Amino acid sequence: MSGPSDRDFLIDFTPAEGCKVAYTLNGSQPVRSPIIGEEPLFFLDTTETFEDEGLFDLSLLEDITAELGDLQKKVASYEAIAEEFKRPEDHINTLFAQEAEEICTEAARAPDMDEFINLLTESRVLKTFIDFANENGVSIKWSAQAETADYDRNSCTILINPHLEEPYRILLAASQLRQAWQHKKGVAVDPMAFYPDHGILINRLQAADLSLFMIRTAWELQLSGHKQAWELVENSPLSDLGRAFAREVCSDFRTLNNGRAGLALIEAWFLSERCRKHDRSFIQRLLAGPVEGSFDRSEELSRQTCLTLISSLGETPYGQNYLSGYIATIMDDPIFYEVRDRSNANFLWFIKFENSFNEAEENLALKNSLSAESRKGETKEGILGYNTHPDATVVAFPKAHRGENNVAHRKVSNGSSSGGTILPFDKF
Repeated sequence: MSGPSDRDFLIDFTPAEGCKVAYTLNGSQPVRSPIIGEEPLFFLDTTETFEDEGLFDLSLLEDITAELGDLQKKVASYEAIAEEFKRPEDHINTLFAQEAEEICTEAARAPDMDEFINLLTESRVLKTFIDFANENGVSIKWSAQAETADYDRNSCTILINPHLEEPYRILLAASQLRQAWQHKKGVAVDPMAFYPDHGILINRLQAADLSLFMIRTAWELQLSGHKQAWELVENSPLSDLGRAFAREVCSDFRTLNNGRAGLALIEAWFLSERCRKHDRSFIQRLLAGPVEGSFDRSEELSRQTCLTLISSLGETPYGQNYLSGYIATIMDDPIFYEVRDRSNANFLWFIKFENSFNEAEENLALKNSLSAESRKGETKEGILGYNTHPDATVVAFPKAHRGENNVAHRKVSNGSSSGGTILPFDKF
């Protein structure tokens, strides 16, 4: 197919031979299109061979082969389980039919809270969180005013929308119970209180930690026979996190408590596009202004506090801390702290520049104030304080008289008659 010609230039719209473009809608319904979109995904039918000799060392290739072998074993161990949670092809049509039936019927009553709590206690980690919530006066209530779920710190209440499907309610209850745990343990610190770079990292880790306990709850419930929550995880945008978690647990059940499964999920979270979404909302808060009483003015103080907070954030009701052994990597690896979106990075640079400029102005004003006060011989209260009460008494040196017997004279070496006067202090 050829387009119109203009001044002897021929515009050719024919796609390149052997090149195809494919995409999907919402992870299903595969569609092929000959049209090249904005960000196409190309599949080349032709294969090319490259000379790879000398590119890799033999020992490096052996290590990569071993790691790939372990990964293939982990993937294979979970794929056998994942077949059970695949939804039928007519699942979307079934959802439409259920929605239509619900519209034509009366509004359903709110589910029984006691039954819901009993279902949550089938998960070991959620049972621990519920016991902790009861000890600290945190209650769970239905509320149609909540869009999904929310934890009200002032009233110590977890509000869950009762009109959501049960699997959603289970996952939301897990995230809010974990948030209540963080709050009562003193870990739910506002990331706005940190230096901007450290605030970005803390904001990400707090969100990733909530996702971890949603996935862990769904996994423990499916082990106890309640598979609806894990089916939702497997067929939702949480599937990448669920598979990263399940691969570790299926290959070695001890990773559930030693922190390795949790760390694998955290790595998958940071490698996804979730960072961009959370960074955007956090940077918009930074643009609104700093938090009163924060320690973001000192980068070193913020870093030390950030290290402590990360270690506390990895604590679980039982088992090992899944973050404490990797704090140095988390703080220094760009995967965890780098802002990937260009607009977010520009806004963050502006915020850091404004903070440094304000800090420089404050230091300059303080220096000028100290200089002016010192010239006046006065001190500014709260900056410097001088002791106005002397710690010692000034004793006047006694005046010597040549006629006294207790005065000794010493002649200088050049023969001069003048000499120094030695005064004894035994009379004082």
